[in-house]
Amino acid sequence: MIEQPSRGPGRRQDAPDRVLLLHGMGCGPWVWREVEAALPPHLTAVAPVVAGHRGGTRLSRDAANSAPEQMVDDLERQLDQLSIDRIHVVGNSLGGWLALRLAERGRALSVLCLAPAGGWRPGSVGEKLVVSRFVLGHRVARRLERTPRFLRAARVRRAVLAPVVHDPPAVTVADTVRFVQDLADCQALRAAIGHAEARQLTAILRVGAPTTIAWSGDDRVLSGDWARDGFRHLRVDEVDVPDVGHLPMLDDPGLVAELIANRVRTAAPSSP
Repeated sequence: MIEQPSRGPGRRQDAPDRVLLLHGMGCGPWVWREVEAALPPHLTAVAPVVAGHRGGTRLSRDAANSAPEQMVDDLERQLDQLSIDRIHVVGNSLGGWLALRLAERGRALSVLCLAPAGGWRPGSVGEKLVVSRFVLGHRVARRLERTPRFLRAARVRRAVLAPVVHDPPAVTVADTVRFVQDLADCQALRAAIGHAEARQLTAILRVGAPTTIAWSGDDRVLSGDWARDGFRHLRVDEVDVPDVGHLPMLDDPGLVAELIANRVRTAAPSSP
């Protein structure tokens, strides 16, 4: 979670030199580690744990009905603890939707979405496909969490990572173990699998900040026009990034850092 300031929250101010990095469903802040190292010196990364994920704020008992909004509320609370009003926001997958929701609430100076979730139509074939992929991934992760020694085998790691990265062998054993642990111990994912309401990501009606959506060329989780339909009305910049998977931060952290730096640099002043 974001470290709280020693004196508690004060007057909120914009943070133009900081970037909020939001991980996706079943992941954790570690996915941004190499991106943070590649950011230009004038940018400082803030990488919280999204509520409902391992090490983060627990979702309340009514998570089945309000899990996504609880995540947004918790992120706002954490920004308030740091006395931050608006900040540059970057999000991957679920984190991309959360970034757009923060922009909708007036908390973003700019937004970069990497393969954002929430573009499917409720009840669509696309949504069912995403759910089936997460159900399978969660089951496999639960089994491997109990027998992590199997992850030492390159073929097992490849099978686990192939759906989310372009180059599985480039991911270390340690990071693969982290990936499996986060996926296995994810309260938000369990809620989304068990309750349709918990995976209903509210349609984004507007964005209050300069926004870019970057789609991964080798995305096997959100692959197809159905993943983009729900964002077309926003009329934001869209780019296609070749040779990266659903987690582009693991495939090409330098490129992701460049995308972040470009988005921050070209962000025009926006009104609160």
